[in-house]
Amino acid sequence: MSDRRGVWLLSNRYVHESCWKFHPLMDPFQRSKVFSRSNLFRPLVWLSLPVLAEHALHILVGMTDTYIANHLIETSGLSAEALDEAYRLNSAAGAAVGSVTYMLWFVGLIVSSIGTGSTAIIARAVGARHRRLANKVCGQSILTAGVSGLGLGLALWFGAPVITSWSNLQDDAGAFFTQYLQLLAFGCPLAVLMFTANASLRGAGDTRTPAVAMMTVDGVNLILSMSLAWGWFGLPVLGFKGIAIGTSVAYIVGGMLQLIVLLMGRGGLKLFWHRLSPDVRTIKRILKIGLPSGGEGLLMWLGNFAVLKVVNGLGNTPATAHNLAIRIESLSYMSGFAIAVAVSTMVGQSLGAKDPIRARKSAVCGYLLGGGIMFLFGVIFITSGELLAGWFTRDPMVISETATCLFYTGFIQAGFAASIIFGSALRGAGDTQWVMWLNLTSILLIRCGGVWLLGLMGTNLSQIWMVLCAELVVRGGLMVGRFAKGQWTHVRV
Repeated sequence: MSDRRGVWLLSNRYVHESCWKFHPLMDPFQRSKVFSRSNLFRPLVWLSLPVLAEHALHILVGMTDTYIANHLIETSGLSAEALDEAYRLNSAAGAAVGSVTYMLWFVGLIVSSIGTGSTAIIARAVGARHRRLANKVCGQSILTAGVSGLGLGLALWFGAPVITSWSNLQDDAGAFFTQYLQLLAFGCPLAVLMFTANASLRGAGDTRTPAVAMMTVDGVNLILSMSLAWGWFGLPVLGFKGIAIGTSVAYIVGGMLQLIVLLMGRGGLKLFWHRLSPDVRTIKRILKIGLPSGGEGLLMWLGNFAVLKVVNGLGNTPATAHNLAIRIESLSYMSGFAIAVAVSTMVGQSLGAKDPIRARKSAVCGYLLGGGIMFLFGVIFITSGELLAGWFTRDPMVISETATCLFYTGFIQAGFAASIIFGSALRGAGDTQWVMWLNLTSILLIRCGGVWLLGLMGTNLSQIWMVLCAELVVRGGLMVGRFAKGQWTHVRV
């Protein structure tokens, strides 16, 4: 194959290199080998497919929770005051489920502080064929995850009423939210352990085992939540409480499953009991990479929680529509995230093997694939928002507001993809501090600042989503700019 050829991943057909000639991201490899399916495209696809399957099922669980909440009281056959009351309680449950999503995100921050460092170091150790170091990092990561998860569970149990007051949820929505957090506290320690184990295995290049584990967890969650909420298979009808119990039990199952997998060994990685003895030097090395990512995530979370507080203050109907729009949009970014995980692994292993050119090409290749898929989803959001929203609720007000949010976000999916995929490439290289500062600049100045100003002037959900969409485009541009400069190829981990 000629060195003056490239591959257009979306169509998988060859085009002349002049198509890329003036693209700034392509300059470093105009004289290198082409984007061949054998050395880039296939690994990206095979690494991302298990993650995509995992996240598809995970998103299905979230959508099911949203559906159950919005149908907590059946509206068929109701009219007048009874119908209005049913819509009110369903909106309260929907708003609570949406706010719970942010608390699950917070759990993910704990994992990020540990898992990002684990993934980066294990990926480089595997690339350098240093299995002993990879197993050592795995053990210290699991130890740190266990301690952190236990502390987080206690904080959720005792702090649930305070968190509810911060969320600005009112009346029934606040009561639902508090109940969910306290039940989630029981599954929190093993949830953190499970996600950390997944991060370690992905660093070793094994995305299939985490995917199977998460699909098992989500399957348990899906079946148990519906069964307990609606009283299937002879189980009691617990309503909203059933959603929370299903989630917590599923995390307990997942944590135990992944602990067994690591003890048995998988993907060249194995957890040895003696590796659970505290090693301060290794823990510091993991946290040196992970804490910037966790700190970045915490500030991002605080910014988004502040936005949620403004949205919740608009009432349960806008809050439910906000949650529903995010759930539907997740159909798009799950594909971007799956490819981003593959890109992170390939970048880390390429740098570990002293091949920065392949690392660059992997990231650009991943964006062409993931960005193209997310762009197509954007078209669907623009043209079919009301149809998508109608699958989850019968409330006409919620459907209308959800469709408006989807219309706006449809136009920025390519920019959103850039922030996800190039940000993940930088993290895979260990360049977490720059990713942190770029994210914080965008989120604090544009997202939080813009929504705060709108809140002072009096706002609605549509205006808030305009600001959120603009921020994602800016964030994507910042990630592309950092990637194009290339300093991340020299970061030491």
